[in-house]
Amino acid sequence: MQKKLLVIDDEKSITKIVDKIATELGFDVRTLNDAATAFETFESFKPDILMLDLMMPDIDGIDVLNQVLVAGTGAKVVVMSGYGKSYLQLGKAVGVFHSHPDIATLAKPFRRADLMELLSPHLAEQEGT
Repeated sequence: MQKKLLVIDDEKSITKIVDKIATELGFDVRTLNDAATAFETFESFKPDILMLDLMMPDIDGIDVLNQVLVAGTGAKVVVMSGYGKSYLQLGKAVGVFHSHPDIATLAKPFRRADLMELLSPHLAEQEGT
């Protein structure tokens, strides 16, 4: 079964890049550029991996992360930020608070190789199952 990836980022260029690379790798990708429907989309799409920008207008990525983790999920979470390591550490801390300590981080801007390295092990899990 194809792995699902949900990407939430207010920057359309980021979601387009991640969509293109992840689709090439074999993921079923859904993207959002407005966090207003993030939780509802997460609930209906049921992604294996959630990539979430922590700094967005209107609804903050930390709020979305809290909602997702409170609901309980087996999804892998990758938090992204272009505002430095402190925001990425905050995302990891939220995960630890919710007993979801395996949150990965991705600093923006990122290289194609960095994204592929982050996503590829999840495809290996798919092939092994």
